[in-house]
This record gives sequence, C-alpha cells and structure tokens, in this order.
Amino acid sequence: MGMWALAPWDNDEAADWYGDLMDRTKLRETWLEGIGEDPSESPGVVRAAGALFVMLGRVYIWPTKSFDEDLEISIAALLRIAECDDYQEAPELVAAINQEIEELKSRRKPSDPQLAVSKGEQKPWWQFWQ
Repeated sequence: MGMWALAPWDNDEAADWYGDLMDRTKLRETWLEGIGEDPSESPGVVRAAGALFVMLGRVYIWPTKSFDEDLEISIAALLRIAECDDYQEAPELVAAINQEIEELKSRRKPSDPQLAVSKGEQKPWWQFWQ
C-alpha cells in the first residue's frame, strides 16, 4: 500500500475506496443540488452541504476533477448564507460559518508554493469543530 501521510485518506487503498464511494452514491451530484439551493429560501440546506464539503472536501476524498471548482462553490455559498437576514440575528452562528469559510479558504492552492502551510502547522483533521 502506498501511504504518503498520516490522515485516513492519505493512502492508495483509501483514495480508491473514496473514489468508488463517490461514483456509486452520486454524492457529488446530490451535494451540488444542496449547495446550489437558494440561500434565502433554504439556508440550513446550503450550510449542511457546506459542512459536508468541510468534512469531505479534501484531495483524495472528493473527486479531483472538480475539487477546485467545488471548493470555490462551497466558499461562495457559505458567504451568501452568512449574509442571510435570519443568520444575521445570531452573531455566534455567523462566526461559526465564518470559521468554516476560513477552513475552506485554507484548502486553496497557494499561488506561491513558499506560502503553503507546513504539515506541522495544520490542526488534526478531526478537530475542526471542536
């Protein structure tokens, strides 16, 4: 088995399994429906889809051909729901959404490879919402 890091998806066997999971379940297609909902009509659905990308939107898990595009879709969708009137009434909710947005932004490819966060500076993958 080829393993290149310590996360559960950082090996050949896991990457193949995630690819099969995405193909068999059509998860991305269903995700696109949810993330594409009107944020003013269904902010809970859009946030749930955004949360799914926070959890699974990683190289070797998410379909690689659409990863960068879907990352930007997620960021834009979460930015829109953070501005929804219902959510503006709860500053702690907006703060939580902004934290999710920042997590997703950190997954963008750096324009300058020297600016990439070193492996030692990243928090463990399971600690995002703790």
